[in-house]
Amino acid sequence: MGLRERLARALIIVSRDGVFTRDTVRAVSGVGDSVIDDFINSLINEGVLVRVGDGFKSTIPPHGLIRYFMGKGVGMDLESISRYLPWDEFEALIRLAFEEWGFNVVSRLRVPVVGTRVEFDVIAYRRPRVFLIEAKRWRRASSSIRRIISRHLEKVGLVAREPEVLMSRVGIGWGEALLIPVVITWHRVSMELIDGVPVVSIYQVNSFVSEFDGLIDSIRSFRVSWGHV
Repeated sequence: MGLRERLARALIIVSRDGVFTRDTVRAVSGVGDSVIDDFINSLINEGVLVRVGDGFKSTIPPHGLIRYFMGKGVGMDLESISRYLPWDEFEALIRLAFEEWGFNVVSRLRVPVVGTRVEFDVIAYRRPRVFLIEAKRWRRASSSIRRIISRHLEKVGLVAREPEVLMSRVGIGWGEALLIPVVITWHRVSMELIDGVPVVSIYQVNSFVSEFDGLIDSIRSFRVSWGHV
């Protein structure tokens, strides 16, 4: 792991609980004080950090820091960092990625359908597509992936039978849409299709969205229509 990666990782870890000090950054990163001072001062100049007494505080949450450093070309070991972050930070990172592509996004939506209730971690929509996203951190084993995908497909299939319920909850009034099940993971792997469902690394959401038109014929989807909601 390079110097910038060590410092960025340390900052994300120590800043998650609020105010931190140079000593805590040094303890996590193992980097010398002068390098840490330069790193911290550059982030203060960019408005990413502010001074609080003898310490410092991030002006943006952990998922914002991750996006900031990734945007600067700093490699982020998300799988390693994830154990230090609350679950909603992973979902927030997914939301940010889709919002940057012009999608409207909602999280943790529970939908009553066909005598039961299903929940989706993230829903990203931009006419005519509605991505129904399952967010997972697991180290992937084929049996667990297939169980997760099977259950996710079942949930999407239930919603497709009564699409007006989901659409009214989200506020979509298009009258027709394409529901697309997706699984997004911290694990750094190339995108693959399992039973027609894309399994996408958080690293590759941007390329997945940008290349989606070329993939759509291979991807499992549910075309739905409904009356006025």
